[in-house]
Amino acid sequence: MPRSGAIKGLASEVTHTVKAASAYKDVPYLLFLLFTTLFATCFFQLFTIQPVFFKTQWHYNEMFIGMLMSMNGLLIILIEMVLVHKLDGRRHPLVYIPFGVLLTGAGFVLTDILPGVAFAGVIIIVFLTMGEILSMPFMNAFWISRAGDGNTGQYAGLYSMAWSTAQIVAPAMGSFLVDFNGYSFLWWALGLISIVSATGLAALYYYRFKPKCGNVIKAADVNPT
Repeated sequence: MPRSGAIKGLASEVTHTVKAASAYKDVPYLLFLLFTTLFATCFFQLFTIQPVFFKTQWHYNEMFIGMLMSMNGLLIILIEMVLVHKLDGRRHPLVYIPFGVLLTGAGFVLTDILPGVAFAGVIIIVFLTMGEILSMPFMNAFWISRAGDGNTGQYAGLYSMAWSTAQIVAPAMGSFLVDFNGYSFLWWALGLISIVSATGLAALYYYRFKPKCGNVIKAADVNPT
């Protein structure tokens, strides 16, 4: 499940939030979880299949692979809080999330396009990390905005289940696709799944949450969960 440290709360001016009696009957939220699970299944390839590819196909040594993985965390520390603060309150979270999902998909596709040199690994990690930064904090903001006083546990539980499911499915799916038709097939499949996820999230915003009077959900003041 993704961290929520970059999100501190919902703004008091949120007005376009519908508090459903039950998370299990909140259709927009269930659709959000479906597209989030697709995204998360792609994202977890970063920590499962991607390092194996770097070692076996691009022949990076283990120290350099470790540096690339550490770079992901370092970029989050340096960029996420500042960027989320600047974007906070300007748009609905579902405006930013599709861009993050697409950046993640682009990062995987670049793995098949770029040559297997050291700098290519850096570029890929930058794309994947920026996708993570633009999506996960606002995903947290969205599910919190849907929850009410009596059903927060339902919303939190379903959100955790979506990420847990993706974490279980991701390595099996990645390994199966590589075994089925090679790494190139995997990277392009992840790109396609990311497009499907981003399109679904964008459509959800456009048809269900696009504000008529400019009201937005802020993502910077949610209590850590």
